[in-house]
Amino acid sequence: MQKRWLGLAFGIFVGFAGACNTAELTKAPDPGTGTSGGPEVTPDDPDAAVADGGRDPVADLDGGVIPVSSNVTIQVQPSDFGAAIEATIRAAKTSVHMTMYLLTDTTVIDALGDLKDAGKDVKVVLNQTFPPNGGDNATAFTKLKARGVDVVYAPPGYTFTHAKTVVIDSAKVLIMTMNLTQTSAKDNREYIATDSDPADVADCEKLFAGDYGNKSVTVDGKLVVSPQGASPVDSRARLKALIDSAKVSLDVEVQSLSDDTLTDAIVLAHKAKVAVRVVLATGNDVTPGQQEEITKLKAAGVPLMGVAAPYIHAKVVVVDNAKVFVGSQNFTPTALLQNREVGVVTDAKSEVTKVRDVIAKDFAAGTAL
Repeated sequence: MQKRWLGLAFGIFVGFAGACNTAELTKAPDPGTGTSGGPEVTPDDPDAAVADGGRDPVADLDGGVIPVSSNVTIQVQPSDFGAAIEATIRAAKTSVHMTMYLLTDTTVIDALGDLKDAGKDVKVVLNQTFPPNGGDNATAFTKLKARGVDVVYAPPGYTFTHAKTVVIDSAKVLIMTMNLTQTSAKDNREYIATDSDPADVADCEKLFAGDYGNKSVTVDGKLVVSPQGASPVDSRARLKALIDSAKVSLDVEVQSLSDDTLTDAIVLAHKAKVAVRVVLATGNDVTPGQQEEITKLKAAGVPLMGVAAPYIHAKVVVVDNAKVFVGSQNFTPTALLQNREVGVVTDAKSEVTKVRDVIAKDFAAGTAL
């Protein structure tokens, strides 16, 4: 199994590749950096060629069955400006363990500090390295340290720590598409899954402990986890298998799409007469890799819409109105195979329908690409 911590030569290669590709990173109008009008740069190199070792995704799954978690509820943003998330954090009885790509929301930072003052176990892992103009966690790190919160920067073994998870009392975990910034819950289309499945929570705690302690760990449960090697079945494989399982309908809403494998799976679903809808963000600088996938989808006749407002920061897939994926993974090689990312697939009927209906609304309001 691939180890997270790679040799020095590979580390040099990753650093060089990241530097060489920064011009290709996707910029959004204002999907929530915590500044007014400031762009967020997508923390992926969408055009990177990341090998998957030639694995057969479906063969890697247990009989092709997509593992699901039923004890999940989903909140859609924009709706309450993040009030429910802050309230959930403040209601913690014993512990909050947070992994966050970008943290600038002062109300959340204050909530974490208040919990620490109240004697709770509060630990935070923050992403440290960002693309140019892509954000900065230095202020959050300094403020949390000043409040006595146990905060560390994420291990350097990932391209980016792009996960957005909050484990509360080792009893439930928020698995989000959304960064905790001043504007994300106001301006973006985001999805927040609250997962109370004991096995999922335990896996998130294990991942958190490994990242907090700078140790390589693996999990083999139901979660959709990046990078490759963090789980026996990687994120690309799980999402391809989920898309491949569609028989009647397939709804996809995602900020960034540049992965050949997932695009090809969407095209195949459309050719198999599955009712496909794809919603992407607009108003951003489209990389050559993403434009290539858009061209491929259009050439195949896949229904494809772009939405400018709310800004599509989503990463969700709905299959047959029976299963929905919510996670931090954009559909790029870097997100699927190199970043720290976490997602979940649920079959909770009301939540699946909720997400499908929002995608349908966004699709209807979009502009054909």
